[in-house]
Amino acid sequence: MKSFKQFESHTVALNSAEDDNLGLFNIHDEKVMQRLNGFVGAIAQQEYMQPDAAMKQLNNKLNIMGLNFVEPKIESDKGNASVDLTQFGGRYGKTPENSNGPMSQGTEIENGDGVSHKKDGGLKIEFNWEKQNNNQFMVSAKLI
Repeated sequence: MKSFKQFESHTVALNSAEDDNLGLFNIHDEKVMQRLNGFVGAIAQQEYMQPDAAMKQLNNKLNIMGLNFVEPKIESDKGNASVDLTQFGGRYGKTPENSNGPMSQGTEIENGDGVSHKKDGGLKIEFNWEKQNNNQFMVSAKLI
């Protein structure tokens, strides 16, 4: 019989989007955006019966990281769409940047996407889809 110390241990290093110390909520960091785009781009590795199924799956996965988007309408067999992303449900209320005091006539309330104050221009996701000969759809996505 072997003792516990006699067993060999083998570790496997997996490098996925979620397993790093980069903090995937730091969308202003180029390394984070590169990692997230790799994660989002993996959607194109399979075919889908309907393109909106791919978008729903991706929306659910991005929700885990605090990002979400309104899914675009699919009305044709081939097309593209670009939609805005929000982070943590957006940003609403007083912030240090826009608090002008009690008599500021409502301009001190921010109602934003939760992204624009970190990354200029905000964050969008661009989808492309096309129906294949086998009646399946290929869907690709990219964060811009």
